[in-house]
Amino acid sequence: MAPLGIGLSLLSLMTTLVILAAGSIYLSERRLTSVAESSALYALGRSDVISNQSLPKYAGEFLEMHPLKGLKQVSLIEASSRDGFTVRVRLCSLWRPIFDVYKFSDVGMICSEGLARRGK
Repeated sequence: MAPLGIGLSLLSLMTTLVILAAGSIYLSERRLTSVAESSALYALGRSDVISNQSLPKYAGEFLEMHPLKGLKQVSLIEASSRDGFTVRVRLCSLWRPIFDVYKFSDVGMICSEGLARRGK
């Protein structure tokens, strides 16, 4: 009976760790999406004429002004507008599982994008 109990305990522990890691990556991705959307709105509000030259500057300015707690090494991948009305900001961040001492923990990259559209 003892080996069965130990096996069940280990299985329960591993299931809990997997669920916590999945929740952590989901919440980090949601946070990064929120930051990308906020920087797209900021870049849209700061520019009178939407040009692909000024958008990366404004999106980067937003990232420098606001401390991004919970996100590590956020990098601006793209800030552009194809149609002159919609600003697209794409950000990437490093993600580390909440259990750094876990044997199989590895650093991952999360990318997300935010869109902001100016009305006519």
